Formats: sequence, structure tokens, C-alpha cells
Amino acid sequence: MTADLSRSLWLTRLTALTGLSLGGAALGLGWTQGGIAFGGFGAACLLQVPAALSLGSRIGGGLGNEGLERDRVTLRATAHLLRLLALGLAGVALLALRGEWMPSADAITRGLALAALLLLVCLWGAKRGLAGLHPALELDAARSRVLLELAVLLAAGTLVGLWVPWADALTALALAIRLFVAGQGLAKATTLQAACGGCGSGCGC
Repeated sequence: MTADLSRSLWLTRLTALTGLSLGGAALGLGWTQGGIAFGGFGAACLLQVPAALSLGSRIGGGLGNEGLERDRVTLRATAHLLRLLALGLAGVALLALRGEWMPSADAITRGLALAALLLLVCLWGAKRGLAGLHPALELDAARSRVLLELAVLLAAGTLVGLWVPWADALTALALAIRLFVAGQGLAKATTLQAACGGCGSGCGC
């Protein structure tokens, strides 16, 4: 295995660990404090774990066709779940706005949002330099960028929440829109991969 592939494998394992830790913490915080946006962000992080583990298995095999179909099925399922999450999150956010459900942000929520933002900036920056090595790594970097964008929205929402009580619900709506777009893009990417035959060798698809 080359040095670049070894680094990519390490980054996929870090992605899975990050998804589990951030996802669990955000879901827990969302549950205890009624934060809809944190719950949605946590679920989105957890949904990236299977894709990261599947990619890690492919990298271990040299990014050949071994495990390609499993990887494609995993990404397709992730795309469906992201869109379902987006629809559910939007529905809950709209109900919260209508019912004046306005959780308040505190130091813990702001700290977690900032920590997630800093961690995902570093993770995406590391992956971006390796994205050109293989289409699967490029897609992985794109997924990390989506999480980073969600973290930006979450951090902004916690800050706005200092002055605007309904910021959490609006942030959740923004997260839902981005999640749905990400799910659509991921579904399209897996369709193109299937049409290409999954060669993964720069065949021009």
C-alpha cells in the first residue's frame, strides 16, 4: 500500500470515529436540551459512519473492484436516509416554529458546535489533498465537506440563538435543506458510478 493510500485509510478510520463521537454527543445534547438542529446534525454524522467503514475496506484492498458493489449499496442507502432525515428534520422544525418551541443555547452547546467545526475543518482539509487520487476519495472528501457545512450552520445557529429564541428551528430548516441536496447529489453520484461500471480508474464517467 502506498503512503497516500495509507493516509487515506487512516483518515477514513478517523472519519468513522469522528462520526460516532460527534454524532453521539450531538444527539445526546439535542435530546436533553430539546435542540432540533443538534439532533439533526448528530444523525447526519452517524449516517457517515457506514460509508467511511465501507470505503476503508476498499482502500485496504487497494481501491480495486473488490467491495465496490457493497460500497455502492452503502452509499445508495446513505443517500436515501439523508433525504428521509432532511424531510423529518424539516417537519419537526416547522412544528417547533408553529408551537413556539424555543430551546436556549448555553456554553455546552456552543462549545460542541465550535469543536465540531474545528475538527471537521481539519478533517476536510486533510482529505482535500488526496481527493484527486481516486473518484472514491473525491466523493469521500465531498461528504466531509457537507458535514463541515452543516457544522458551520450549527455554529452560526448557536451564536444567533443568543439573541433570537427561534434560531434553533431556523437552523434545523437550513440543515434539512442542505441534507436533502446532499442526499440527491450522493444518489446521483452512485448512479453515475453504476453506469460507469465501477471501474474506478478514470474511465471518464
